[in-house]
Amino acid sequence: MHGADLVAERRSQDDEIYLDEPYLSIRWRGVPRILYAEWKGFATSEEFRAALLIGVHAIRERHVVGYVSDARKAKVFLPEDLQWTVEVWLPQVVAAGLKRMAMVTAETGLGKVAIEEAVHEIDNHGLSMRKFDSVAAATTWALTGLTAR
Repeated sequence: MHGADLVAERRSQDDEIYLDEPYLSIRWRGVPRILYAEWKGFATSEEFRAALLIGVHAIRERHVVGYVSDARKAKVFLPEDLQWTVEVWLPQVVAAGLKRMAMVTAETGLGKVAIEEAVHEIDNHGLSMRKFDSVAAATTWALTGLTAR
C-alpha cells in the first residue's frame, strides 16, 4: 500500500457511523477525533430525541470531549424539543464527559434563531457551547477550546 492508501484505510477503520437518516447523520471521525453531526432537514420530535440519545451513546463510547453539529440545513426545532434538550439530554452529555459543543449555523432562517437561543441556554448549564459560521472553525474550537484569529 502507498502512503495515501494507508491514510484512507486508517481513516475508514477509525471512523464510525452512528446514525445515517434523511434528517441527520452522526459519525465519529478518527481524524481529527471528534463526533460530527450533520443535520439534513426536519426531524419529528421522536426522531430528534432518539437521534440525540444516539449521540449520548457515542459520547460515552468514544469518550468525546468535543462535538461539532452542522445545523446549516436544519429547518426548525420545536420549543418542546429544545426544552427536552436542556432538561434531559444536557445532563446526560455533561455526565458522559462532553466539554465543548460547536454549532455551525446558516446565515439566516428559523433554524438559526432556534439554535442561537439553545446555545445561550445550554452554555449556561455546564457545557461550553458556541456558534460558528464554518465547520473548520467549529472543529478547531471543539477540539481545543481555541478560536482562530
